[in-house]
Amino acid sequence: MTRIFIGIMICLLLMSCGKKEEKTTEQNFTYIISKENEKYLKELKIKKIPPPPPGFYGYNQIIIDTNNNFYFYQKETIGWHCVQSPSDTIPDFINIEPNDIIKIPNHSLSDFIKENIANKDERHTMLVFASQNDTIKNKDFEKTLDFLNNPSASKIKYFTIRRSTQEEDTVLKYKKNNQPYYSDNIKWDNKRITFPFIKPKLNRSN
Repeated sequence: MTRIFIGIMICLLLMSCGKKEEKTTEQNFTYIISKENEKYLKELKIKKIPPPPPGFYGYNQIIIDTNNNFYFYQKETIGWHCVQSPSDTIPDFINIEPNDIIKIPNHSLSDFIKENIANKDERHTMLVFASQNDTIKNKDFEKTLDFLNNPSASKIKYFTIRRSTQEEDTVLKYKKNNQPYYSDNIKWDNKRITFPFIKPKLNRSN
């Protein structure tokens, strides 16, 4: 009888530990952008597939801020420089305005994508996640990844995850603080952003 009792107690303990471990795993979801990119490049190298040309923006961007909140904006796809190369890794200035950005309730991210992105033509369903943190810890983001990784359900064929750009971070800060934003007054870091070349006007003397 004693052995049976001990056996039952051990089983209960194992079941309890299993439940705790499952709960801990659920709570500790993390997505590390740098590690996932490294893994992706390694897979391409093994398969002898050249990496795709560098890119930053699609038609739809969802910014994940440092507090794991979601913000959305749209821009027509930005063309790349005439000469593309692997070293061309500095994003272009795309003239985002605070009014372009809207906040998405965390719990409804997948529904937002269904209603505002998935119902468009293929060119306009390209989705980019831009995180201010290299490590993303967000259960809603995990659920959205599961949703997006099923293209037949999500209707999204292409999405990517990267770090946010200097312009996105700057404009979002002004958006949150409800401050007037003038891009010409910002001290931009030219090592982190590329401005379009504007042909200087020639002074013509009569």
